[in-house]
Amino acid sequence: MRRKAVIVIASLVAALATGAILAVGGGAQSPQGRTIELVTKNFRFKVVDNPPRSSRPDAPPSAGDAFVISGLVTNRAGRRRGRFDATCTVTRGGERGGGVCEAIYALADGEIHLLARLDFSDEGNVDGSIVGGTRAYAGARGTFVSRDRRGERGGDPSDDTLTLLP
Repeated sequence: MRRKAVIVIASLVAALATGAILAVGGGAQSPQGRTIELVTKNFRFKVVDNPPRSSRPDAPPSAGDAFVISGLVTNRAGRRRGRFDATCTVTRGGERGGGVCEAIYALADGEIHLLARLDFSDEGNVDGSIVGGTRAYAGARGTFVSRDRRGERGGDPSDDTLTLLP
């Protein structure tokens, strides 16, 4: 179960990273809004098994456990757009558990902030919100989706779509 949780978290992180980079590709929000597609990859992932600690390596995460993630986002042509850092906190443990993930993306012209629900039962699919940003992305809002590529390991890479609202 812990492997499944890692795959779900990796997918979520890919989605979060894509949201930040999609905004970079699009620049400032247009009056009509904007949709952009990107690829996220090269995840670095760490599980923080907080007390009570799991007695088995395959045990599902418990409430209070966390996932720390960093990675790279590119456009479809493979051009690097920026980096991201994310944390996910498990609020409901077990095989059908979940929690909350937050991410901040450092880009050349500002940061973009995202929020998504962690759901262990929805492997490979992540939907979330763009909740703000700094500098060029001040006031950013919208939604994003991330879909794992079939046959790839743990959500790396994933194809992601960001929709910025006007």
